[in-house]
Amino acid sequence: MAMKIACAPCSWGVENSIQGDNPSWGKVLVEAREAGYEGIELGPVGYFPEDPSILASSLRIRGMKVCAGNLHGDFSCPESKDEILANAHRVVELLVAIGVDKLIIMDRTNADRDSYVGHGVIAPRLKKDQLEAMINTISAVAEIAANRGIRTLLHPSSGGYVAFSDEIATVMHAIPAERLGLCLDIGHLFIDGMKPEEFIRRYANRLEHLHLKDVDGQQLHNAMRSRCGMTNAFSQGLTRPLGEGSINFSRVFQVLKDIDYQGWIVVEQERAVHQLDHVKLDMAKSRGYLTEHCL
Repeated sequence: MAMKIACAPCSWGVENSIQGDNPSWGKVLVEAREAGYEGIELGPVGYFPEDPSILASSLRIRGMKVCAGNLHGDFSCPESKDEILANAHRVVELLVAIGVDKLIIMDRTNADRDSYVGHGVIAPRLKKDQLEAMINTISAVAEIAANRGIRTLLHPSSGGYVAFSDEIATVMHAIPAERLGLCLDIGHLFIDGMKPEEFIRRYANRLEHLHLKDVDGQQLHNAMRSRCGMTNAFSQGLTRPLGEGSINFSRVFQVLKDIDYQGWIVVEQERAVHQLDHVKLDMAKSRGYLTEHCL
């Protein structure tokens, strides 16, 4: 297993591109490189410059690479389809211009599901027409990307409508492997009651990108009991540097070796945008943990 290690803007509290207190993208690039990372995801559409020459130059100066673009949206809402497709065109064209071939899509946290994080048995599911709308929108994004040589990967995410085992299976069954790959997030799987190593093995033939985060078991228990939602849970310390939480990464690393995983490993530690004092230190801890335990 060859390690290509990246990070993502969400570790700096960047969840959308319009919140006024986001750290600058330049600061994120500098601190990511200083913490030992060679790659980074683009994060929300519009956060990084969309002028490819500016972006490419900034990456080159800092010795960084973009490992994937990102597209978050309300995929189950038909009223959001036009906006999602417009954003898909934006990020796909940027990826083509800078020579990156992966687009990660995610059904973002919504009010109906946010309080059911970790409660897979009782969490509400999509109605048939909503599920069909989501499949159609995901397929449309994948077609836009494929037409420009970009591979689309689905990211199951806590608080959205593709989070639990049955929901992941439904989308994977509905859209063929040649059209849609998978980005598994170890932390989100753990949060929603699944065993990450089992899902890596189950979907090995579609796994092309991996997110790693560690989770504080006590904070997860508190979040599930209070039903506070993902944003509040992150601000209360739900995620930790790798090796300081409750996930058994030795099992994860073993199965990655077993399947000879060759994709990027992206380290994340979500937090509120006003909690940035220790970002670089925490990210460096996680990078060191990977060097010690995953090589």
